[in-house]
Amino acid sequence: MLFYTQRLTDALNERFDDIDEVYDVANYGCSMGISDFVYYHETTKFFHEFEDDIEDVCHDTLGEDFMEQLARGTTSIPNLIQVMVWHTIETYCQRVMNDEEESKYA
Repeated sequence: MLFYTQRLTDALNERFDDIDEVYDVANYGCSMGISDFVYYHETTKFFHEFEDDIEDVCHDTLGEDFMEQLARGTTSIPNLIQVMVWHTIETYCQRVMNDEEESKYA
């Protein structure tokens, strides 16, 4: 499965190699605490490495007003960045989970 760019796909595939964790993120989200994506310095580093891809994911899944939607309830720029990264990871995990489910019935 290609998730936006090969670089982003490779990074997420490498990090999320445990299907049980993928299912947990897909079902419960990142706010439950996902190693490597808990602290602002972690999510900010990931954001700066994949900024264009993350913005594309957010735009494509949430629409033109994605920034407004994601900014609700945030208290700072690092918090907004974290929410954007989490949304991208959650979307990725949901797609992996959907692909896994479809392959069971193929």
